Amino acid sequence: MTEFHKPEPSYAPPLMAVGLTCVLWGVVTSWIVSAIGLVVTGVAAALWIGDFGVGQADAPRPTASQVRAATAKRAPQAISRPWLHGVTVLLAFSTLLLIVLGAGVTSKAGQPWEISHLVAGATVGALTLTIAMLRRNRFGWTMLGVALLLALLGNRNPVVAALHAFLAQIFFAGTVMWALVSSQSWKRDPEIATDMAKPSLRTLSLITVGVVVAQVALGAAVRHKVMGAGIHITGALVVALMIVVLGVLVMNQCPTHRTLRPAAIAMMVIAGAQVFLGFGAFIVRMMADENTLPVQIATIGHVTTGALTLASTVVLALEIRRNLRGERTGDDI
Repeated sequence: MTEFHKPEPSYAPPLMAVGLTCVLWGVVTSWIVSAIGLVVTGVAAALWIGDFGVGQADAPRPTASQVRAATAKRAPQAISRPWLHGVTVLLAFSTLLLIVLGAGVTSKAGQPWEISHLVAGATVGALTLTIAMLRRNRFGWTMLGVALLLALLGNRNPVVAALHAFLAQIFFAGTVMWALVSSQSWKRDPEIATDMAKPSLRTLSLITVGVVVAQVALGAAVRHKVMGAGIHITGALVVALMIVVLGVLVMNQCPTHRTLRPAAIAMMVIAGAQVFLGFGAFIVRMMADENTLPVQIATIGHVTTGALTLASTVVLALEIRRNLRGERTGDDI
């Protein structure tokens, strides 16, 4: 019989409500109020995560034959060539470096950044072509097509530049997926647990990925001056709330899971850094002139953590799909 842990009374939910209220109030009054709200929200999130440190007991594990059948039926197949995983990891790091250099180019950091950006782009294109030719599947050809589209778009006008920046972050998330499914850990049998959430954690994780993708698109539009920052700031609050909810639920249901718990913690830590860097970049832009060193550093940091936030939510969504099964049907997710 499944055992449940009844959490003790907590001040975290009302404290988080106060923090989010201050953040929203500060958007229309003063950044100082928003900064105080972010601190209060962070403290509340930490308390809330601590409250759920011991949660519902893990569901009974299925037999070895059931796990093997689930893996064969649902889990994507890992690449049989161990060295190819190293190439996919190199591609992911090269793409992240390309995004960093691209943010520097957008911030007009200088000609060395532009030259480095071109070299990194050529490297990413060559690695993508190599992996696509070796894998020869639909995902590989799609990634190659996105890489070619990124090369063709360039930085012609604000709208095209925003699309280029958005696709670059989507492409990076794809490279992280490649690296994950080609790793040795993906070849091992999953640690199956029961998904007790309603809606399911699989559904919630997909919604969270969709919200983060929308926020990345808004961020690219703001950075290239296609639109104002108001909607993007509001979206940051929604993304932060979704990520905290998903992370807390995963840690509550799977408090000892060797894959899901670390992935959830990593996602929340990266997202928290992204929120603070975002507001920091917004404040620096108000206090310093455009294209100065403080603005460039804040922008590059914000863009980089934005890419890592999207990648971390994608990784958690994949791991949830692989390690959780439905409560009623018993089907693996």
